[in-house]
Amino acid sequence: MSYGSVEEKDEQADVLNQVKGEGSHHVHAHSYKNKKEADVFFFHDMLRPGSLITPTIPPTASMPALLSGDVADSIPFSTEHLSDIITMFAPASLTMTREIRWTLDTCEHPRTLPGQKAGCATSLESLVELPASLLGRGNVRAFSAVDLPMDGPGTPALRGRYNVTAARKLSGSSSEVVTCHDLTYPYSVYYCHTSRPTSAYMVTLASVEEGASPTTMEVMAVCHLDTSLWSPKNSFFELHNVRPGDVAVCHFLTKLSIIWVTVDEHADAR
Repeated sequence: MSYGSVEEKDEQADVLNQVKGEGSHHVHAHSYKNKKEADVFFFHDMLRPGSLITPTIPPTASMPALLSGDVADSIPFSTEHLSDIITMFAPASLTMTREIRWTLDTCEHPRTLPGQKAGCATSLESLVELPASLLGRGNVRAFSAVDLPMDGPGTPALRGRYNVTAARKLSGSSSEVVTCHDLTYPYSVYYCHTSRPTSAYMVTLASVEEGASPTTMEVMAVCHLDTSLWSPKNSFFELHNVRPGDVAVCHFLTKLSIIWVTVDEHADAR
């Protein structure tokens, strides 16, 4: 199907008409697309140095522009103006139309667990102000995984066998962090949310496979210490025959994801 065909335009119109009445999906699941949860998550104790792990790290295909606050505020950002947004960024493929719609819906109707807070940042200024507001502190610090490679369009999630050589804890004693996930949009949009109790780590991995690229990398991991409110049908729980709340569960983040902690709480100031 080529972009701009009659069939695609009809489908695109259907997408525009379906905005109202459909709930948003979980941001983590969307980031991994069709990867099974059993392949994405792993146990907390796997982050011990010396552990052999087969991580699934979602690909990062592009780094869209991060707008200034003045520019971002001048552009409509709501499902109510979806048609105008699609026109503004034309030509937009059916896939991009769906992603734009999903992002807008997720930002308007975030799905959070009880006690969690969430919001979307659409500019450089809001990417700093929102995490500080969610943490309730003005003095915050950001962490990102700068060593991960950028991927081409259609690149599958990175998966291989690696040794954990180091795991540096980023979160402090409060066990509360803000994680900002990059969403697919014509410019940079981040979905930021609190999660508590949570431990965040910068993990160094060394490949044990010949010819692997990269041979070593640093990647961020978030570990959810209380899974009691998770679905018992989560395929990771079913695979390992455990129940929600029995174990702490971790997953890796994309290259563009950002972890925020309060300056006086983060575990290592290096």
